[in-house]
Amino acid sequence: MGNVKRWPVLAGVGVVVAAAGWWIVDEMPTVDDAVAREALPPIDEHLRALAGSRDAGVRWVCTQKVIETRPDGDQVRIGLVASCDEVERDAGGLVTRAGFRRQPMVYRVERTPGGFRVLDRKVAEDGAGYSPSVKAMFSWTGARRVLHGASPDDPKSVSAAAFGLPEGTPVRTLW
Repeated sequence: MGNVKRWPVLAGVGVVVAAAGWWIVDEMPTVDDAVAREALPPIDEHLRALAGSRDAGVRWVCTQKVIETRPDGDQVRIGLVASCDEVERDAGGLVTRAGFRRQPMVYRVERTPGGFRVLDRKVAEDGAGYSPSVKAMFSWTGARRVLHGASPDDPKSVSAAAFGLPEGTPVRTLW
């Protein structure tokens, strides 16, 4: 008789586990590679324009890791982590003057006849607000990926190409 009473409990546990699994899979961040590929050039341009540069010959070089793309009506929210360096030519190579690493942000973009256009951007807060802001900006699973260290390539890996220089050009850091 004792085994008969356990079946409802075991069935209930099975239902809860199945529901949790469905919820987690439903919340998995997805990346629409075609959207990301088409939207990243205007996002990169927007990042570099925001950073600006005080001097001629200095460029902001950025890399991004797309965490998720989420359709939002006619628009798309693209959650990513970006790293950028301010780079200039130096005798025999390149020099990194300033920059930032692993900055979570969510871009809202819309498709236009000429491609995607950036509408706005949210950036994770610094300090004590960092974790709560990442959780508010990204899906549950996307936030976990960001908080557990999702990271783009180092901008130094593409700095030479940004200046039209051969791969392997030395890149020094001043900061």
